Amino acid sequence: MVIIVCEGKETEPNYFKALRQKFRLSTLSVKVISGKVAPISVVDCGIDEKRKIEEPTDEIWCVLDTEDPNKNSSLLPVIEKVKKTNLNLAISNPSFEYWYFIHFECSSRPFANGQEMKRGLKAYIPDYEESTNAFLALDKLSSIAMRNAEKLRRRSSESWDIFPNPSTGVDKLVREILEMGQAKKY
Repeated sequence: MVIIVCEGKETEPNYFKALRQKFRLSTLSVKVISGKVAPISVVDCGIDEKRKIEEPTDEIWCVLDTEDPNKNSSLLPVIEKVKKTNLNLAISNPSFEYWYFIHFECSSRPFANGQEMKRGLKAYIPDYEESTNAFLALDKLSSIAMRNAEKLRRRSSESWDIFPNPSTGVDKLVREILEMGQAKKY
């Protein structure tokens, strides 16, 4: 089982639920911590979920944004806590939409914040809003996005373990979900 805990009310849940539906994965669960919450709340929820799971092979993923990387001082303690608890982390800097963006463009241009990132995405998805379920526009481009993420990770002078601007770890989670979908017998 894979459990995804995220802070976004619409963007992340819409994407992961659509991916779950595509592969009919009953072993994929998406939990949303609603409202504007601190990243530590997402991690604490992930820790609670970890205590509930029965199989040691089950995975918990915490999906977070930095939004404004220069003002998010709570991120480093969260990263340290995750390392101690054996959770998986998919941080996007500055926002989850960077994962969407690299479906179309292999760009390492930094973004000032999440709002600027969303404006950049509108060049490819003109009517994009956070409530937009962009999965249909992105689905066939997922392999491109994963290649772009790997290429950018290799090219980055900084390690993506410290989540430079821009970066994303969502590709690792998506790869895990795709492998689950391919392994499923229809």
